[in-house]
Amino acid sequence: MTSSISACGVLCSECPAYLGAARGAMHQQRTADAWRRIYGLTETAADISCGGCLSRDGDVFRTSRTCKARLCCRSKSFASCAECPVDSCPDLEKAQSAWDGVPGLLATLTPADFAEYALPYCGHRQRLAEARAAWRGRPRSAD
Repeated sequence: MTSSISACGVLCSECPAYLGAARGAMHQQRTADAWRRIYGLTETAADISCGGCLSRDGDVFRTSRTCKARLCCRSKSFASCAECPVDSCPDLEKAQSAWDGVPGLLATLTPADFAEYALPYCGHRQRLAEARAAWRGRPRSAD
């Protein structure tokens, strides 16, 4: 599976909800149980499926549907906020701040739970900054 990031830099392709239905009902149930325990989410097993942040609304996890950074990227046909020329964006900051506390879960989760249910959301700011630097380093196509 190729690596895929969200608008704000979360590693979509490593998220347990990513293509959750294709991973099977047992995977979906384990994830729903873990997310209930860790994050207090109340999703059913059937809700644990997502095509990635920039998928159409019906294929994206419900918490991402109203993300303004996601909606902005979709409206501009960007693969992520890395492609945006705006450096300081309140929508991106709000989206990224939602994940800032996740690394702190390392102190309370087992290493296996942290790796599966928290790690994909860590490093989002750095990941997006690296993607932005790579994007800006690309030569512009002639219009």
